[in-house]
Amino acid sequence: MQPIIHKAAIALELNPVSVGISPGDRALLSLNSDTTISVFVERPSRLPFGLGKPRVVLVGTLGARATDILSPALERKADFRVRIIEVEPAHISSTGRASVYVSVWGNPADIVRPKEARAIFTRSRINDPVPPQVSTAE
Repeated sequence: MQPIIHKAAIALELNPVSVGISPGDRALLSLNSDTTISVFVERPSRLPFGLGKPRVVLVGTLGARATDILSPALERKADFRVRIIEVEPAHISSTGRASVYVSVWGNPADIVRPKEARAIFTRSRINDPVPPQVSTAE
């Protein structure tokens, strides 16, 4: 696996501190019908002794540039390794808003859009039969 996106910001839909998102957490990507990519994290169950299933929480969506890069591969169901690499709480941020960044690793061949097949040879008139000459000499 090689890095495809080193650092991409997430448009947040929740407070990452209240959910307990931290650097190193595994994230999941999902391609939506409106061509956006949603980012989810899996949180452990709150029940004692590890009982119950982990829950999947929607963190937000990726930006337009990251979506353009990753959507061809997500359409083909490519495998990615997505991790939370930075969490900046609102009280530390200079803008006053929380921010979360992810890193995406995978096979670079998966993100290449398929190119249109072009013909090697173009149509040529070299091998076309010559039409008979009509003589108008009388």
